Amino acid sequence: MPSHMNCCFNKCTNSSRSTQNLSFHKFPTNESLCKQWVELCQNDKVIQKFKNHGSSQVSKSFRICSEHFKREDYVLWTSKKKVLHKGSIPTGQQLISPKTTHSNITTWSDMITEEDEAVANNASWSPRGTPNFDLSGSVPEQGK
Repeated sequence: MPSHMNCCFNKCTNSSRSTQNLSFHKFPTNESLCKQWVELCQNDKVIQKFKNHGSSQVSKSFRICSEHFKREDYVLWTSKKKVLHKGSIPTGQQLISPKTTHSNITTWSDMITEEDEAVANNASWSPRGTPNFDLSGSVPEQGK
């Protein structure tokens, strides 16, 4: 067992070394549930391991951090221990910004900012502080 754990979720850089107060959850050994986790985390290494060796090897080798689960996915939530309900499935994105540590969150509603509510309510949300954000997908030309 390595001395620190990394989250294997695509584009997540959390590790037990760099981020305090996170939990790192093993993949379920149930094949069909594990397959759902594998598909959601979009990590080629995890996908290959699952295809070649099945859920038991994926469960031994990889972890997903608690930022990819909803507050209500937990049957137990304390600063020392976070336990997922059986059958919980990670969401496809990070729900809690890395700037927010789990220790200062008391309820799920504390995590939701006005920005998140705007997204949830499909209001006309625009990413604040994102330079040159363009929905057409074209990349701004630089330094010509």
